[in-house]
Amino acid sequence: MRNESPICQIDEQEMLCLFSGFCTYVTLTAGKKLNTANVFLKFLKNKHLRNIFKLKFSVESDYEAVQLFLKHDPSIYKSKYIMKYLNNTCKSEILQ
Repeated sequence: MRNESPICQIDEQEMLCLFSGFCTYVTLTAGKKLNTANVFLKFLKNKHLRNIFKLKFSVESDYEAVQLFLKHDPSIYKSKYIMKYLNNTCKSEILQ
């Protein structure tokens, strides 16, 4: 058991609740069951979802939002769909 202050525990629980709520929202708007990797993929592709996430979590940049998302589920980067999207996006940005 961790030896954290009650304030840190409440803050961590609130962040987990917000994260779960965001994932539920994305799943409901997609109209089908999504795993966390697919929620993250929709988050990367859709600027409006990123803005909602940034507002809910009070972060300023997309980079901070991605960091926060990866903090909640660090295994996301292993998804082949995420890697394929990132590789295609990087290549298209370089070519432009």
